Amino acid sequence: MTTIKGRSLALEAGGNMAESSDIWKLHLVYQLSQSPPGFDEDVLKKVRAIEGVTSVAVVPSSDASTHLAFSTRYSQVVAAANEAKHGLQEALDAHNATLGWWQRKVRLMDESAVRKVA
Repeated sequence: MTTIKGRSLALEAGGNMAESSDIWKLHLVYQLSQSPPGFDEDVLKKVRAIEGVTSVAVVPSSDASTHLAFSTRYSQVVAAANEAKHGLQEALDAHNATLGWWQRKVRLMDESAVRKVA
């Protein structure tokens, strides 16, 4: 699995440079301190709204993390990955803004990542 980081990055698929029209399947992977109702759906909506993103869905995971699968063209991979992580943070901030000072805030247990899957 290729982890996508940074803004300017030459990504390769199978050793050959990918064509700009190739569709890449990606997973936004994150783990929360607690799972508030509707949170994954909020993130899903934000990712679905990213330009060029198709077929968005939450997929099963063997660990406690959430895997949000989406597809985009190779030419939009880095931008979509950054926007997906930004959307996750926006959803987290929006949820925590609705909580009272006495309530436990939701936080990421680990750094979120976007990974290419086969």
